[in-house]
Amino acid sequence: MKLNYDELVSVLASTLYTVMNKHVSVRKAFTSTCRRLRCSGPELPRETVFQLARSFISNYYRVKYIAEKCGKRKPSYRLLARLYLHLHGEEYGIKHASRLEKAVRRDFPALNSVLAEFMEGWARLSYPEWFYNELASLIPKHEVEELLEAMNKRVFWIRVNTLKADVDKVLRTLEKEGVEGEQDPEIPFLIRISKTSKPLRTLSLFKEGVIILQDKASVLAVMALRPEPGMLIYDYAAAPGVKASLIMQLTENRARIVAADISQKRLEAMERMLKLYGVDRSRVVLTIADSRDLKLERRADLALVDAPCTSSGAVSKDPAIKIFLNNRELVYAAKSVQVGLLHNALRQVDRVVYATCSLLPEEGEEVVEDVLRRGVEQRVRDAGIKTRKGYAKYSIWNHVHRTMPHLDMCEGFFVARFEK
Repeated sequence: MKLNYDELVSVLASTLYTVMNKHVSVRKAFTSTCRRLRCSGPELPRETVFQLARSFISNYYRVKYIAEKCGKRKPSYRLLARLYLHLHGEEYGIKHASRLEKAVRRDFPALNSVLAEFMEGWARLSYPEWFYNELASLIPKHEVEELLEAMNKRVFWIRVNTLKADVDKVLRTLEKEGVEGEQDPEIPFLIRISKTSKPLRTLSLFKEGVIILQDKASVLAVMALRPEPGMLIYDYAAAPGVKASLIMQLTENRARIVAADISQKRLEAMERMLKLYGVDRSRVVLTIADSRDLKLERRADLALVDAPCTSSGAVSKDPAIKIFLNNRELVYAAKSVQVGLLHNALRQVDRVVYATCSLLPEEGEEVVEDVLRRGVEQRVRDAGIKTRKGYAKYSIWNHVHRTMPHLDMCEGFFVARFEK
C-alpha cells in the first residue's frame, strides 16, 4: 500500500514532536513514531523515510524561519512538515501532489518572495541563532559557515579492532562487501568511509565487533592519553565504553582500567560491548559512581575525563542536537558537571586528559581556566595530536586542541592534557 502525503506529514511531525518533548535522538524518535504510524511503503523503504525525517529535523530552524517570514508566528509541527516536503521532498523521489501544492499556496502565499530574500546565515544553515553568533565571535564568519555546513553532512569513520583482526584483511573484506574507504595517514587502523552499498551496522564485521563506528575526533582524544601496557588508567565517565576499548586495543589488552559511570544501565551495556570487542575483562573493573565524588583506592598512571556535554560538535551524528541547543541553559548545566569531574580527577591523578565533543568554549577553554584557577598542581601541556589549537581569546589557547569538522572531516572535539 502506497504511503500518502498525509501519512508522511504525520511521520515527520510526530518525529519532531518526540525530539522536542522527549529529548531523544532522531533515531529513537523515529522508531517511537513507527510503533504508532506506518513509516514505509513499496516505493518508500523505511530507511528512506528515516533519512527524510532526519533531514527534516536538521532543517528545522530553516523551515521555521521561512514559515515565520511568511507570517506564521507559531507554526505547528504539521505545517512545518508540509512546508519541508514542498521544499525538499523531490530530493527523496517524492513528487509534489496537487493537494500538497494547494495547501502550501494557501498557507504560505508569500513563499516565493520570502525564498528570494536574503537569509541570515544561522537560518540558511539551520542552527540556533545564539550558537551561530557565539562561534562568529570566536572565528571568522566565513569559517563559521564552512564549519556548520560541514556538520550538516555525515562523515563515517570506522576503527578496525586489532584485538580481533588485521587491518589489511578487514580492508579486503570491506571491499568485497561494497564498502570503499581510505586509511587515515596518521592512524592506520582508522578508515574514513567514502562509499557503501549498505548500512555499516548491517555488516557482519560490525556485528562481530571487528569494526567499530568511532569518529576520528574520539580516537584522537584517546591518543592524547598515550596509554602504555601495564598502566592503571581511570576512566571517569566511561560508558558506553568505546574509548576504554580503544585503550585496551592500543595496549594489546595489557593496561588496567577502572571504568566509572553514574548509570547502571549504561555500564551493563558497556559490559556487553567490551566482551564483543575482545577486551580482557579481567583487566577492566566497572564501577557505578558519580565521578565528581569518586575516591581512588590506589594512585593511577593516567585518567580520562570524557565528560558529558551538549554534543554541539556531534550534530552530524544526530541533528536532534540542534534542537536541544535551543535551550542554552543546558550549556551551563553541562559546564558545572564538567568542572566537577575534571577537578576531582586532577586532585587524584597526575596526568589527565579532558575531552568533550563540543565546539563551545564554555565546555572547553573555560572549564580548563576555571579548574586552573582552583590551584591544581598540574599545568596544561601539548597533547601531541595533530589538530588546530583552541580559541585565541583564551589564555591557554595554544596549549589545548580542537578538531574542526570543516578541516578534519570529523566531529568537533576539545582536548586538553594536564601534567605536573
